[in-house]
Order: sequence, then structure tokens, then C-alpha cells
Amino acid sequence: MKALVAYDGSLNSKRALRYGIRKVKDTDGELIVLHVFNSSMFIGYDASPAAEKMARIESARFVEDARNILDATGPGIRSSIVVEEGNPIDEVVRYAAAEHVDIIFSPPGLKAIAKKPPCPVSIIPGCILVPLDSTDIPAQTLERIGEEAKATGSKVLLLGIVPIHIYSKWEKQALEKVKRETSVLLKRVKKSLNEKEVETKEIIRSGYPDEEIAKVADDYPISMILMPSGGNEPSELSKAATILSDSESGLTNKVILVHAS
Repeated sequence: MKALVAYDGSLNSKRALRYGIRKVKDTDGELIVLHVFNSSMFIGYDASPAAEKMARIESARFVEDARNILDATGPGIRSSIVVEEGNPIDEVVRYAAAEHVDIIFSPPGLKAIAKKPPCPVSIIPGCILVPLDSTDIPAQTLERIGEEAKATGSKVLLLGIVPIHIYSKWEKQALEKVKRETSVLLKRVKKSLNEKEVETKEIIRSGYPDEEIAKVADDYPISMILMPSGGNEPSELSKAATILSDSESGLTNKVILVHAS
């Protein structure tokens, strides 16, 4: 995996950098830290020339901070720091496309990158969407969700999906049972994540899982999708994960992680 961290010197970009280091370590990948000096700010700027000089000094300090984080947290990984000038959003998108980057980790201050991305973009911190059905979730998967939320400083949105399309009009009792079981599971998962000090919200939708996930991803500022999937038997969520992993699904600016269930 080739990952790019859009680094603007903010505390959130430092969090994104540490998270990027962690993900690259896990995948034995490559990390590029891109800092863009916003020279467009000084076009037609009326203030004294000292203003740009001060801004460049601060920009250099941001780069040094990033280098210190890499030295302290990411020794041994393949990494580089690149400094460009121009509009930060445009330059990050251009550079990621030119270098065939697999994923961009970005702070909220640069979230406009996700409007026209050349690859998946994860805003850190953001909101993690976790689709669930009535199937119990393994402790290992729940632990991983908590770890991702804590590592990115993100909130979690639990989406309970009731696949009403697989029930006929004569199976109302079975459908009501699934709805109850889904609601109970959401509350249990929410309680567990709250105990890990992860801010969590729950909602329930009925319909085709892939369609409902896509709708929620449009309605909320979702930065990452964690799909509990891949069990011994095919499930509606497994099908949804396959559909949403398709580059034509409309969620190419999201990150979909598939966990065993």
C-alpha cells in the first residue's frame, strides 16, 4: 500500500500521520507525507513582505515536526516528506494522482480533497460507519472497531440493517424477530464502545444493505466504513461488501475494511 498523508501542521494532521504510520507498518507499505505551502494566500496580498516570510518559517517548522514524528514513530518504514507550493487541495489531488497513491489520510481542514479524489480518502478524525444486521458480532471484530475509532479519534455510527426484501408478506413474525434482534445487538455494541470511551450513535434502516449503506454515507460525514463480513456462510452484509468494493459503487472516496465475523 502506498499511503499519502496530507499534512498541514495541525494537531489533527499529526494524528493522521501517526495513523498513517501505523497502517503502513501493518501492510509493509510506503508512506508519503505531503506538505503544501499555501502560496496562493499571498497573491495580491497587501501586507508587508514579512508576512510571507513568517508563514514560510512556520511552514518549515511544520515539516520539521513531521520529520520528528516519523523518526520517533516510524523508524524502518519506507517514507518520504515532500514539500510543494500552491493550493493545498489541488496539489494533494494532483500529487496523489501522479504518484498512483492508494489512499490519502487527511485532517478535516483539508476535507475538500474528498470531493474529487483520485483514490480513497480517510478524514481523521472523522466518523466511522459500522453496518450490522441481526448476526452477533465477534469480540475480536468489536475490539478492532474500538481500536480504529481510538486511533483516529473518530466517532462511530452503528447502522442496523433489516433486509426486508428477503422476507415474504407471510413472514411478518420472522421479520419482527429480526428487527428486535438487530435493535438489541446495536444497543449492546453501542454500550461496549461507550465503555471504551468511543462516542457512538445508532440508527436502523430497512432495505437492501448496499443501498442503505450508500444512503447513510451520503447523509452523514462518513470517513471510513468498517464492514463485519466474511463468515462461514454468505450473508447480506457479505454481498453488500462485495458490491460496495466495486469502484463503480459511488463510494470510491470511502475506505471499506472487511473483518471476519
